Amino acid sequence: MESQTNKDEAREALRSAEVEKLRQFEQEAVRSGTKLGPRDRLKAAFHLTRAWNEANKAGLRKADFQDGVFARLQRTHGKRQEFRLTNWTLRRSEDPFQQDLTDAYERKSTPQKALEQYLVGVTVAAEYCEVDPDDWKLDMMRDLSVWSRPTARPDVAPQDDRPAETLAILLNALCENLARKNQLGATFDAVHRMSCRWEMFEERLVPVTNDTICMEAVNSPISPVCEESLYFEEMFPFPSIPLLHVPYLVGEAEFALAPEAMLRQEDARRIANGDHPDVGAAMWGHHYNVPEDAPGMRKVEGKLIWSRELRLCLVPDGHGGFAPAIESRPRVEVEFQEESPFAGRHHVIGGYEPDLQRGLFYARAEDGGQVWPHICDPNGMLWRLRLVLQNEDESWLDRFVERDPETTGWCFDPDPIRHPGDWSSEPWYLSYTPATAPYLRHWLTQDWRLGIEAGVCPWNRLNFETDNLEGKWNRKLPPIHELNFPDFSFATWIECCLHNGLIEEALQAAIDRLKDQVGALQTEWHHAREQHSNALLKRWKDDEKEQRD
Repeated sequence: MESQTNKDEAREALRSAEVEKLRQFEQEAVRSGTKLGPRDRLKAAFHLTRAWNEANKAGLRKADFQDGVFARLQRTHGKRQEFRLTNWTLRRSEDPFQQDLTDAYERKSTPQKALEQYLVGVTVAAEYCEVDPDDWKLDMMRDLSVWSRPTARPDVAPQDDRPAETLAILLNALCENLARKNQLGATFDAVHRMSCRWEMFEERLVPVTNDTICMEAVNSPISPVCEESLYFEEMFPFPSIPLLHVPYLVGEAEFALAPEAMLRQEDARRIANGDHPDVGAAMWGHHYNVPEDAPGMRKVEGKLIWSRELRLCLVPDGHGGFAPAIESRPRVEVEFQEESPFAGRHHVIGGYEPDLQRGLFYARAEDGGQVWPHICDPNGMLWRLRLVLQNEDESWLDRFVERDPETTGWCFDPDPIRHPGDWSSEPWYLSYTPATAPYLRHWLTQDWRLGIEAGVCPWNRLNFETDNLEGKWNRKLPPIHELNFPDFSFATWIECCLHNGLIEEALQAAIDRLKDQVGALQTEWHHAREQHSNALLKRWKDDEKEQRD
């Protein structure tokens, strides 16, 4: 309950800050007549067109709408005698988020550029639809580059946003097509109707077998606000694929490892003796995952890499459709030398903090109880592991290279565009932002190297087998120098894998896995509920028969 209260307070604080920023834009639009750039005016026109269509469906006449907007305009204009809607909207089916309309409108004076008219128009439409106008205005402003654009020095040429804008259009079109083709809305509705939760590490949907409500009731993680405090075990199973691993904390360390099977036996023995803490206490217990007296324990030197994994996920857009979003989640990896029995790099399943002390909160009996951070060795054997501390007071962070030494080491920036410098101190939370041009440019065009550890893009050409390059990588691929990102950045590899279809295939596979799991879980649920209902009817029928006899 306290966690939910904190999240609600954080959302309210974020909402208040954005509304205050919106008021500043509204005042500036009246005072100085803010003009939008060629792409921003198309996006604003799209939002106004959508708002007007909603109001028109609700019964608002065009003439009344135009008069209402005109009456509210505050900036003086000597020649203005009316507000004509056609000067501020797009044609039917035109969508600048899925189509590159820049060339088509390059020589046209409409949609016009003044920001005030768009803000007032959206306000009038929202009020008629009896929704909070600030919600619709914030949706519009967040999509405009002026909302997140930093103040540039006068002697610096403005950055060319067209490549990032085009990449955003491509991702929008891909995700909307996949959502429509797979009827993703029906799948999401089915998830909401069941009592289930998503296990992020295993990528599986499982039933909730107790009276705990695990899944967050979030309709859209990017609208009306961007979520930056979703606990990873309470997330919704949005289909997603990795885009980038950004290291935040890296260093050499000593690890304690013990065989999972032997620890399970030890867990059972302790439970039988009555000295095993309950799941909650175990989660918060110090080093319980690998006790000092753990059977078969080994201590091995290795490297710890704590990263944020940026993923492309398909989410509801808050307006009845679907859109791409960038999800940030914790990722822990360990690496051991070749001479070690655990040689190589391993993704730590169940690991979300650098010290690997705590297990997952939600445990299932069929999993054998509490799930602790573990890896799989080259022979397929599971090993729990944790960081070795010399004493309780050791400042273990001193051993590591940190992305921002001013923070506690593993802090990350959930929204580096709208709220730069606002770091989150909770490493196990997820964050979501739109996959719009500013975010794509920020994450995909920087190096992200930390010490000797580089940022990792799974779509880099070097990650694919040489014998598969001709069959998969190079299919339908334009020459590199003709891409939007010919600079061999992370964005280059992602753009390549949009052309050759690898990203589409991966997203489709993620959707297929989710639909298969939803279908199987739904079948089990339907069968069980019928059994229980029939058993209840039979009990009442037997009672009635017994009374007659």
